Amino acid sequence: MSRVSPDRGEIPTASRLGRWLSWLADGTSSTVLFVLMAMTCIDVIGRSFFNAPLDGATELTQLMLATIVFAVVPTVCLREDHITVDLLDPWFPAPLVRPRRIALNLLMAVMLAAVCWRVWILSDLTADYGDATEFLAIPLAPISYFIAVLSGAGALALFANALHYLLRGEPGRYDGAAEDEDRDDGTGHSHPGI
Repeated sequence: MSRVSPDRGEIPTASRLGRWLSWLADGTSSTVLFVLMAMTCIDVIGRSFFNAPLDGATELTQLMLATIVFAVVPTVCLREDHITVDLLDPWFPAPLVRPRRIALNLLMAVMLAAVCWRVWILSDLTADYGDATEFLAIPLAPISYFIAVLSGAGALALFANALHYLLRGEPGRYDGAAEDEDRDDGTGHSHPGI
């Protein structure tokens, strides 16, 4: 799914490969979330009605949560779907919006690259020690490498965003009237606080 909104200046996943990777990441995360939900239901029913909880449910929950979160990191970074606080955007000087977006994407790219580097080192240690979950003995190194690789992919996506803004000069996220028109509640009244 490609989200393109000219007034927000969002980065489109225009290429076929980009759309496919986005679909794969979102699909993986959604599928694992569904499996986690089903497993939790089975565990609760087993625990409540049959006094037989699902063995290893806690370990599987931890591994699935890591998969759900990190599977979508690259696409969230590319689409700029992060949780943001935009209280000052209406008062931010328009000529500084583009440099701010470039600087923020570069700063976040460096931070995620540092996360990738440190998690990779910890993954090597985890693989060397043969760490595994306590009850089900699931090796932890593959999930650690998964987190490192997708953190690195997120850093690359943020760098691509910064490059996009540097070369294309997209308009800022807040451009006054266009943003307020989107907030119309259908009665003809716009609500800038929504």
